[in-house]
Order: sequence, then structure tokens, then C-alpha cells
Amino acid sequence: MRTMCKLKNVLYIIFAGTIFAPSFASNELAQIQKQIQQTEQQNKQIEQQLKTSTKDVEQTKKKLVKAATQVSDLEEQRAAISKTIAELDAKRDKINSELSASYDGISDATSSILFIALNPNFDSQTMHEYVLTSAILSSAAEQFDFQIMDATQKIKELDEIRNQRAIEKEKLDRSAKRYTDEKNNLNKLLKTRSAQNEKLKNQQIALQDKLKKLSERAKNISELSAGVGSSEMSGDTRFSKRKLNTPVRGRLVVRYGEKTALGLKSDGWRIHTRGETLVMAPADGVVKFADNFRGFGKVIIMSHKNGYNTVMTNMGSIDALVGQEVLAGEPIGRMNSNKPEMYLEVRRGNKSVDPARLFNEP
Repeated sequence: MRTMCKLKNVLYIIFAGTIFAPSFASNELAQIQKQIQQTEQQNKQIEQQLKTSTKDVEQTKKKLVKAATQVSDLEEQRAAISKTIAELDAKRDKINSELSASYDGISDATSSILFIALNPNFDSQTMHEYVLTSAILSSAAEQFDFQIMDATQKIKELDEIRNQRAIEKEKLDRSAKRYTDEKNNLNKLLKTRSAQNEKLKNQQIALQDKLKKLSERAKNISELSAGVGSSEMSGDTRFSKRKLNTPVRGRLVVRYGEKTALGLKSDGWRIHTRGETLVMAPADGVVKFADNFRGFGKVIIMSHKNGYNTVMTNMGSIDALVGQEVLAGEPIGRMNSNKPEMYLEVRRGNKSVDPARLFNEP
């Protein structure tokens, strides 16, 4: 009897197992499939976020290029207006000085005429004294007429200068708000780009140590440029399909191959700029170095296609990170107001290249 009960129990277990096992397996499979679907959905969301993020970064870059151009144009316009106003002020001061001298001449001529008028000597006994007195009176009258005409002309010029200065001042005042708005917009975009570069910042620690050691070892710009590397050399030696604008607006003071103040041949251009002029990327590329380098202030080295590097020196501030990809015209910093002269060098491999082959003169 006890054996029969045991047998019944075993059969029951086997029977129950055959009924419920597929049900358990089915539930587990459904859960796995659900987890797979959730994971796939999450992956799709992440991919979409990455696409949106990349798209946002590209849009920010394009906006920065446009904003940087507008700010540079306005800075140049305002500098030209300020220069015109300064020239008008200098001309005004000169005319005022000349006018003061004219007033003195008028005063002298008037004094001479009044003296003769108050001390007539036409009853002189000799003709010689009469002629002399008449000549003095005539000369004083001529001097008086000349000084009056000269003073009238200078007053007219002064009025024209005042009117012209008022027009230029109005232009300057009118551009002030637009310049402030454009500059604020540029700063806002720079902050946006900086936030978008947070991930890049976190990857830079080891690279910065490497670059610091490199800059300590490098004796000159050429060694530093060679040390950071460049894009792959190719049979295509073009830098761009067309000549590009230089990274700063200014005046070219030393050309490639000319002698420097130290008597050495220049391997690049020296461009004199206004204080704190905006610096823009000369072409599409990657920032390879962005730090201080002995005797050159803050330096940026960019790598471009076909093995080209550009070196830009004497910057007062840098708004770019090592490893960052930038577009041509994108702002990367500002010049040093205490030393507003950029040294721009272009290198391909281990050789310097005349910037005139690649850039329009500033």
C-alpha cells in the first residue's frame, strides 16, 4: 500500500512536469524577448540622441562662423570710424591753433590801423614821411583783409569738420548696440560649444601631459609643429580650391622670406592687428596644440588635409580644445592686446610654405 502511494506520487510529479514545464519556458522566453525589444528601443533612442547631438554641434559651428564674421566686420568698421574721428579731431585742433594765430594777426593789423588813425601824420613837411605813412596804412589794411579772409575760411572748415565728426560719431553710436548684440550672441554660442565639448575635455588629461612635455622639449615652432603631427601626406598638394582669408584682420608687416628684426629669414607672415582682434580658423581642420609656447604667447597649431599644418601665435585667449574639429572661419580665440602681432606659419611635412600660396593678403 505504501509502495502504491509512492508510485502514485512519482507519476503525479512526472505528469505535472509535462503539463507545466512548457508554460514556464514560454513565460521566460517572453520576458527575454521583451528585454531584447526594450534594449533595441533604448539603442535606437541613444542613436537618435547622438545624431541630434552631432547635428546640434554642426549647427553651432556654422552659427559661430557667421557670428565671428559679423563681429569681425563690425570691429573693423568701428575701428575705421574711430580712426576717422581721431583724424578729424587732430585736424580740428590744428585749425583751432591756426585760427588763434589768425586772430592774433587780425589784432596786430587792427592795432596798426588804429595807431595810425589816432596818430595821423599827413601834415608832414616832407613827401618821404607822407609816402611812408601811407604805405604802412595800406599794408596794415591788406594784412587785415587777408587775416579776415583766412579766419573766415578756417571757420568754414571748422564747421565742416564738426558736421562730419557728428555724422561719424552717429555711425559709431548706431553700430554700438548692434556690435554689443552680435558680441553677446557670439559669446553665447561659444558657451554652447564649450558645453558640447565637455566630453572632449574629459578625454584631454593624458593628451595635455604629452603636449606639455613636447612643448618643454621643442626648441622652436618648427619642432613643435612637427611634434604634434599632421594629417596624412597625399599626392594632392592643394590646401584649398581657392585662396582663403587669413585667421586675423590686420596689416601684413613681414612677408615670407623677408628679413626679421633679428636679421633672420621669416618662415611665415607677421600680421599687425588691433588689440584683442578675433582669431578665426583659417580652414577646416583639427586643433593639435593650444597652449603657451616660449616667446610666442598662446599658440594654436591646426592640422588640415593633405599634410598641412598652420601655426598661429601671440594670442591672448584661446577658445578651442586640443582634438576639436573646427570649420573655416570658426572663432578660436583673440589676440593679445599687449602684443597685437600674429606670426602665421604654414607647414607641409617638415617644410614651411609661403602663406601667399594659400591666403589672401590681409
